[in-house]
Amino acid sequence: MVVETDGLRVAQGSLPQQIAWLTHHHFEKRFKLIYLDPPFFSNKDYGQFSDEWESLTAYLSEMEAWLLNVRPWVDDRGFMVLHCDYHAAHYLKVIGDRIFGYDNFRNEIIWHYGGRRQPASRHVNRKHDVLLIWAKTEAAYFNPVFEAWDRDQYVAMKRQKVHVDEDGREWIWGHQGKGRSHAYRIYLDEHVSRGRAIDSVWDIPIINTSAKERVGYPTQKPEALMTRLIELTTGPGDWLADFAGGSGTTAVVGVKLQRQVWVGDINDEAIRLTLDRLHRTPGLKG
Repeated sequence: MVVETDGLRVAQGSLPQQIAWLTHHHFEKRFKLIYLDPPFFSNKDYGQFSDEWESLTAYLSEMEAWLLNVRPWVDDRGFMVLHCDYHAAHYLKVIGDRIFGYDNFRNEIIWHYGGRRQPASRHVNRKHDVLLIWAKTEAAYFNPVFEAWDRDQYVAMKRQKVHVDEDGREWIWGHQGKGRSHAYRIYLDEHVSRGRAIDSVWDIPIINTSAKERVGYPTQKPEALMTRLIELTTGPGDWLADFAGGSGTTAVVGVKLQRQVWVGDINDEAIRLTLDRLHRTPGLKG
């Protein structure tokens, strides 16, 4: 089953079934971003789906098949992002490097979500996931993404004396190499309003139990996380894909950001939740 509207496809089916539809409709190299949020090898049954495996070997064999299957659909200027955690991230990095190329690996993003902590006994609190990002080719470039910060944080980072010009604007000296420490003025208001360029650790809270976006799916990801990832890797009008769409966060954020979206899942409940969220999402046509 594939539900089609303007710039959006929602598919119910396994990954091979989704790939078969894309093949028939000539979607090769269509996607600037393919995001995979597969099972993590947690060996838990979540109700809506099972993440139980006979062995680590069986799990890694399945994940390798996923990556091999999706690689042809990534645009030459696009990115493949694999969401995982401590259970198998180190193994998956090696598999992904083999498929996409070691030199095409761009970032290991740490999604640090915090939360309640307990004193350590066997291990310290596990409060992060990992997003492994490969480019399809060297022609792929990220978009600049900035996060908010304030004047005091900027000044503390620069560790310089703050000056004030004749109009009352604060500024510090900009450097241009050895011997040119007072080369130009940096106005604080300009840099604070632009924000600070993101790094590879993303502090984004998990969805709290009373959040309006929570839909009850056990592995639902926050819209803030997907917003940052989609803005980093795609532009308006670009196609993105999520073949294990779960609660539909990728689809919802993609529509809000005016991207074209393919989202699929084998799970009936995942498709129902996704369609329900999309019907309530501003900007959806059709």
